[in-house]
Amino acid sequence: MGIRHNFPTGLNRAVFLDRDGVINPTVGFDEFGRTESPLRLEDYQIFPWTAEAVKILNDLGFHVFVVTNQPAVAKGKLDLFDLDGMHAFLIRQVRQKDGVIDKVYVCLHHPDPNQVRDKTLLADCDCRKPKHGMLLQATREFNIDLTRSWMIGDTWKDIQAGQAVGCRTILVRNEIDNRGKTINPDFSAENLLEATHIIEREETSK
Repeated sequence: MGIRHNFPTGLNRAVFLDRDGVINPTVGFDEFGRTESPLRLEDYQIFPWTAEAVKILNDLGFHVFVVTNQPAVAKGKLDLFDLDGMHAFLIRQVRQKDGVIDKVYVCLHHPDPNQVRDKTLLADCDCRKPKHGMLLQATREFNIDLTRSWMIGDTWKDIQAGQAVGCRTILVRNEIDNRGKTINPDFSAENLLEATHIIEREETSK
C-alpha cells in the first residue's frame, strides 16, 4: 500500500521512467558486479523503441518524466557535462518522433563515503530511489495525480519508489540482480514499448 501524502489531487497523469535499462542500454558492469550506466556521452544510445513509446504515452495524455539515480557523478566516474549531454540527446531523439519528455529528474547523491569522491554529493538523500523524492518533486511542479500515474523501471528500487506514492508499476525484465528483493509490480514487460502497450490497454479499457 502506498504512503498517503498531503498534496492536492492533481489533474494531470504521468508516467515515470527509469533511465538505464529502460530508456537506454547499460554498458557492462561496475566493480561490484552491478550493471553500469554509460559514463561518456559517446557511449550513450537509446533503445530503438524508446521514442515511439514516449509518443504513445503522450498521445494517451500522459506527462512523461525520467527519474534516474546517477551516483557515478558523486563517485567521480561521470562528468556533469556528459550527463547533461546524454539527456539533451535523449530529448532530441524523442522529439524527432514527435514525443515529449517533460523533464529529467536526476539524483546525483551516494551515501557511502568510501565510494564518493565529490563530498558535496555525499548524502543519504530523499531523492535516491527507492526513496520517492523525485516523483514528489514532479508532482509539485506539474500537479500530478499519482494514483492515476505509472512507474516503469527495471529494479526493485524503481518499483518500490512508485508503489510508495500510489502509482501502478511495471517491471521491465532484465538480467539485473535485484539482491534477493521481493518485487510485486502490477505488471511485467520485456521492454519499454511492451510496457507502454500495457498502459495503453489498461487506460483504453476503462
